[in-house]
Order: sequence, then structure tokens, then C-alpha cells
Amino acid sequence: MSEKFELRELIDQLVKMKGIKRELIIDIVKEALYRAVKKKLGENADVDIEYDDSTGDLQALYFREVVEEVEDDLLDISLPDAQKLDPNAMLGDSLGVKMDSAELGRIAAQVAKQIILQKLKSLESKNTYDEFKDRKGEIVTGTVRRIERNMIFVDIGKAEACLPYSQQIPRERFRTNDRIKALISDVSESNQGCSIRLTRIDPKFIIKLFELEVPEIAEKIVKIEGVARDPGHRSKISVRSIDHDVDPVGACVGMKGTRIQNVVHELNGEKIDIIPWDEDSVKYICNTLSPVEVSQIIIDEGAHSMDVIVPDDQLSVAIGRGGENVRLASQLTGWNIDIQSESQMQMMLEEAKRRLLFIDGIDESIADSLIKLGFTTLEDLAVAEPETLAEFPDISTEKANSIIEQAKKMLETGLETVEIDEALEKKLDVPTTTLKCVNEELAQHLAERGYITLADIQSEPDTDSFAKNAEIHVRRARQIRFALLTYIEELNGTRRTLKNVKSEADAIFDFSRIETNDD
Repeated sequence: MSEKFELRELIDQLVKMKGIKRELIIDIVKEALYRAVKKKLGENADVDIEYDDSTGDLQALYFREVVEEVEDDLLDISLPDAQKLDPNAMLGDSLGVKMDSAELGRIAAQVAKQIILQKLKSLESKNTYDEFKDRKGEIVTGTVRRIERNMIFVDIGKAEACLPYSQQIPRERFRTNDRIKALISDVSESNQGCSIRLTRIDPKFIIKLFELEVPEIAEKIVKIEGVARDPGHRSKISVRSIDHDVDPVGACVGMKGTRIQNVVHELNGEKIDIIPWDEDSVKYICNTLSPVEVSQIIIDEGAHSMDVIVPDDQLSVAIGRGGENVRLASQLTGWNIDIQSESQMQMMLEEAKRRLLFIDGIDESIADSLIKLGFTTLEDLAVAEPETLAEFPDISTEKANSIIEQAKKMLETGLETVEIDEALEKKLDVPTTTLKCVNEELAQHLAERGYITLADIQSEPDTDSFAKNAEIHVRRARQIRFALLTYIEELNGTRRTLKNVKSEADAIFDFSRIETNDD
């Protein structure tokens, strides 16, 4: 087969494989040959490139002026030589001479090849970018082509995308030629070409998977209101239906769980909780913690938090392994959720009552009333309005002012510091589970951060340092520190008083906001 037909077939293949317009490829080939001829003849040469797409004939013409005396063989041609090519040639004419490809030389041919490759790569990159730039957030299915340093390169048809290690679900493994689904997270263009990045950990990935599996979601009959995800472990998805006849949870689960199982299989066994969304925040949070039975919820609108009280035997289930369940519930609802057992709350309220009784003018009856209405801390009393406290039975405006002033002074001075002698320090060399507020799960969390015994906790200078180093909420740290001080009091056989007190603000208790989750 002749070279001209081979060139036409080559152009046909490039159009089909690269998706580039035929006219652009022809222009690239002509430009490459033009620059190669220029490199061979010099920049002053008058060159023209012609291509006949019907025959595949590509030729380079360079023009030489017909002169009497030739000064430059590349630019001039004598009249006798010109008339051999064209009998009608005359002096001053410009005669086009077809250049043999063999005349180009090796270097010029290499230049033409490089130009063609560079131009094709640039056009291919631009076409890829134009095709995928508006497809961010879409799911694509591809084939794993290679894996380099935990980076997975995926063939997604007309382009190659990369799935970074940081965007892969933990512990999942792929091999070359495996089929893979992922979400397009970013499409960018640079001098190196078009870059397409994928993700499998983005919460949007689950949303798109459900759109593929659940027609009601694709048709917007069922709406996904929120997603909270711990990739590879567990996800919580809240849904609602705009059609009262359609059960949003049932639609997502499918007949015999087929729909949700397809999503779980794609995520390599990641557990998925489908939760009915509710505009009532309290009901919504109860739904997120189901099947745990919620006994009571205390709302703090200012801090946008809720204390959720659950039966003792359901505390570990409500919190979840490593606090995962309550953490996802907080992410999903947007509320700071604190889980406590009924016995923990009762103990804290009793201790709060004991502290309130230190204030002159507060007896057991008044303390019970204050606690029921949310005045469980010194901070609550210190910022209270006298008129509010005066509404309680047996509390006059004068008495209310006295209570508030006492609470403020107690906050300024704090609680007394217990001195630790050598003998007592040895008695603190016991596990952290010795404290009633530290269960096995929390003890393990503390041990992993160097707090194995009560002495380790006591060595911290203040609550803020303890909370930071132990990676727990400051209110949880305050609970543990206070329990430790109470334990030390019992060892000493002493009882805490409010005389000559001196301590940092971290010793001030707050029993209505004890954190159970460590987020």
C-alpha cells in the first residue's frame, strides 16, 4: 500500500481513537511538515504544504525564483533548469518545486514527529478537559490499569483518572484489570495535561450510589437530607419522602434488602443506617440513635447541644465502638450530643445538689427545684437574673441576689486543692476504671494516650491540659478530674468544704454537661 493511503488511514485511526476533529489532525500534520521543511531550507524559504484528503497525498512545495545567475540554490533557479520543469517559465517567475521526503533529512523528520505528538497530546488533553469539566460529582466506572505507590490509575474510557490513596476506602484492595466505581472529585488542566481525580470516601459517593439503586431517589420522590460517614466502617443517611404514600426507609432498603445490599457490597461491607428525617430535632436525634431507647433529653439551645440519657444497659450501644455511633449522629443532626446513662446522670445530679447546698439560703427543697429547671451549676446561678430566682417559692429578691453573689464568689475562688503526699500517691496507682465515671471503653482510650492509672491523671496540672493530651472533651475531663478529687477525699477520710479554698477554674464542676463522647 502506498504511503499516501497509509497517511489517510493513520488520520482515520487518530480521529476514531482520540476523538479529535479530522480538520485539526490534518492541520497538525501540515504544520509539522511545514516546520520540518523550514528547518531544512531555512526561515527565508517560501514553503507551501498541500494535502488531498481524498487521495491521502501530502506534498511540500518550496518556491524558487527564476534568475539569470543563481546565488542560492535553495532560493534561486536558473532559467534553463526552470524550463526543464516548466517550459513556459520566464525570468522573475516563482517556480514551485515538489520536495522529496528523502530530502527532509533525519533531523527534520524527527522535528515533524515531535510536533505531531505534542500537538495531538495537547488537543487530546483539551478535549478530555472539555468533556469532563462539567462532570464533577458524577460516578464513573472504569478499569484499573496500574497501581503506583498506592495511587490507582483508572481507565474511564476516553481518559485516565487517578484515585489517590487518601481517597480510597481503608483496607480495600484492587488489582490490575479490576472494575471500579468512583466519584469524580476534581478536573483540572495544566501544562502536563488534563488531570481527573476520583474519590470513594466522599459522602456524595454514597448519595450517587443510592441514586443508581433507588428509582425514588433518582426521581426526587425520596430525598436524602444528610449523610454522615466513617469510610469503611459505618454511615448514617437521613431520608424523607415528599409523597406520603412512599416509605423513604423502605424504598432505600428495597425488597428483602436488595437495594441497600448492592450499595453495601460496592462499599466492601460498610454498614449503612437509613434514618427517617424529622423536622423536630429531638425526634430526629432519637431516630439517629435507634434502636437505643432514649429516656430523657436535655436541650441547651445556646451551646446547640443535647444531653441524651439512656438506660445503663444500652449506654455502650448508644455510644458505639470508639464513640462512632454518637459521633456520626452528631455529624448528621448538627447537634453536639452527649450520651449518659441514667445512673450517671442521677449520680451527677445528686452531686450537683450537694454542691448547691453549700450556698446559704438554699435548702434541699429549693435545690431540687433549681435542678429540675436547669440550674445545676454555679455558672447557671451566677448568670441568672434575680427576678427569675425570685419566682421560686421561699426565695425573695434579696435572697436571690445573695445566692447569685455567692455563686460568683465561689466561681472566682474555685474549690480547694487536695494536697497529695507520698503515701496517698501510692494509693493512686490503680486502674482508671476505679472511678465510677470511667468504663472499660473509656479506660482503653485513656490508656492508649498514657493514662493507665489514677496517678497518671492526677499528674496533669489542670483540666485543659488533661483534656488536650487525653483527646477528650473538656467537660468529660472535668467529670473525671472531679471524680478523682472525690476519690482522694474518701481516701483521706475528709470532706470538701468551701473555706480557704484555692484552685484553678478547671476544678469548677458542671454536671449538667458531662460529655460521654470524646469528640
